[in-house]
Amino acid sequence: MDCSVHIAVGAGVLVLCDDGKRRVQCPVCREIEFRCRRWDLNDQFGSDPWIPDAVPPGCTATINVRVLAMDRSCWKCGETTTCVVGLYPTQPARTDQWPRMVDEESLAWVKGILAGAGFGGVAESIKPRWSSTVGARYLSNGCQLCDALQGDFPLQEEASELFQEGGVEAFHTLVVAEVSSLVWQQVVHGERGQGGNLLM
Repeated sequence: MDCSVHIAVGAGVLVLCDDGKRRVQCPVCREIEFRCRRWDLNDQFGSDPWIPDAVPPGCTATINVRVLAMDRSCWKCGETTTCVVGLYPTQPARTDQWPRMVDEESLAWVKGILAGAGFGGVAESIKPRWSSTVGARYLSNGCQLCDALQGDFPLQEEASELFQEGGVEAFHTLVVAEVSSLVWQQVVHGERGQGGNLLM
């Protein structure tokens, strides 16, 4: 599966890969691949959302996802702080070799999950902050002690290095969250099939 969503027997589509191997796609992944292959500059699919509003028949409604975090020294106060950096399915597909990086949208729902799971300090440190580098406010990780913004770019660089050194198990799994399959497919595929960013 491209998105790790579980499907019933007969509900998926078997597709031939460029390397001659076969893989199974759920109906959502199949439709997104079809649209990407036929994409043109005129946007022939209009403004219709690429991810459906309802889970297709045969696909499970939810998927279990690990919320990954790492400890780092705050650039401002020097104390150790915990930052949420990635998402990874508990039963990954063969195509899920790398965790997905969190963006503003996924940080928003992860914040709620962490607050409900007893990680109030980490949840409270996720909030909008001004970044002089970006020139705007954005939902971000912050230091649990001094509240300084922990910038996306440094976090992504450190998380990628950590992953290359020790794989997924190099991170802390703060919580295993049950999320909607459609929410996870949004993380995997993005708004228009451009794909979510990976920790590589």
